[in-house]
Amino acid sequence: MASVPALRKPSRKLRLHIFGSKLHKWLALFVGVQVLLWMGTGAIMSFLKIEQVRSEHVISREAETLDPEFPAPRWLVDRQGIVAVTTKSVAGRPLVQVERSDGSMTLHETETGTRVSPLPLADAQAVASRAWTGPETSITGAKLIERPIGTEFRGPFPAWQITFSDPDATRLYIDASSGAILAARSDTWRFFDFVWGLHIMDWTQRDRINSWWLLLFGIGGTVIALSGFVLLANRFPKLRRRKVR
Repeated sequence: MASVPALRKPSRKLRLHIFGSKLHKWLALFVGVQVLLWMGTGAIMSFLKIEQVRSEHVISREAETLDPEFPAPRWLVDRQGIVAVTTKSVAGRPLVQVERSDGSMTLHETETGTRVSPLPLADAQAVASRAWTGPETSITGAKLIERPIGTEFRGPFPAWQITFSDPDATRLYIDASSGAILAARSDTWRFFDFVWGLHIMDWTQRDRINSWWLLLFGIGGTVIALSGFVLLANRFPKLRRRKVR
């Protein structure tokens, strides 16, 4: 009667290979779920119109105008199309802001009504200095801008660009008409903006999530992820058959 040969114990190299294969399989399954969600949701968001998501096609956000007979300072003669009259602090002094339905805003002295907008350079620098809360720094540049600066700032105009001397080259944009801080940008923001453009596949405007590029790649990625799950599932029966043998 022939003797049954003893089963050889798998070598250490083979065991490591089997362990690595299993680890790779389960990691692919775990990561693949998130990739599938990212691709699928990206395709859905690319298909939907952002105007419809925000209900801009059915909701008007135009501000109501005040009745011309509303109580106002004596010096305010033209009361047509006024949306709001607000007393606010700008660079540490009280001013009256008059906002109209066309989106325009003007600043006036509280007593005399003298117009003080667009803000002079000194006031813009004072607003920026009072807004700064980081480590001690100084202002290295200031200029009045009236057109978009790439994707960094697109209005409203005119606006003051105040540049600080901090390591991140922070730039503050101040509305020259109202004294409001509109945006804060830095070298870190520029890097993030570049990465965001790569993520949504919009290399120029950085705000278009409905491009055909993103939609096609989202659909393609979803198909690839789904087909990968199918191929992965087909491997399980083969593994079971190998164990039976």
